[in-house]
Amino acid sequence: MENLFLVCLIPPASIVEDVDVIRNEIADQFNVRESLKRPAHITLYNPVKLSSQEQEEIFFNKLDEVVFASPFTQVLKNFSSFPPHTVFIDVEHSDGIMNIQAEINKALKSLLFLEKTNQPKFNPHLTVAFKDVKPAVFPLIMDEYKERKFKRSFEVSGFSVYKHIDKRWQPFKEYAFKNPHEKPRPLSLFD
Repeated sequence: MENLFLVCLIPPASIVEDVDVIRNEIADQFNVRESLKRPAHITLYNPVKLSSQEQEEIFFNKLDEVVFASPFTQVLKNFSSFPPHTVFIDVEHSDGIMNIQAEINKALKSLLFLEKTNQPKFNPHLTVAFKDVKPAVFPLIMDEYKERKFKRSFEVSGFSVYKHIDKRWQPFKEYAFKNPHEKPRPLSLFD
């Protein structure tokens, strides 16, 4: 048994529809379709490969600890890139998204069975083209989108886990935020 999971934020359906219009425009105009194979999302933790039921239980139990957070408003604004092949809608840095990602990272960091890779500094983004973007096509896409305006905002009240099934990312589990003041405190002899 080996399963692949992705921890992410999924915008509301109306925003996903707007993003899909853009992803389809890029796919049709520049013949790059890789981003269409994934849901429109903001990655909070890179995909994780788990190879046993026990690992999955531990992984999801750690995520259960992260739900004690306050809802926040997230803004998506305009376009940017990671040259030479990734084009994305920029995700404005907010305390909310930076804190939830840091909490997820901290909770999962202690899991010895997770592959230890150099996690890049968290730079939240929503990808609209990548992987199959050829070096000659990248500047053409950026010329088209670098000045284009896009702005949407949405309320974040939890996060999602998607599972890779039949070569597609599928919704697997939703985590709704809980009041941070209700977070259980570790037992102490001195309370």
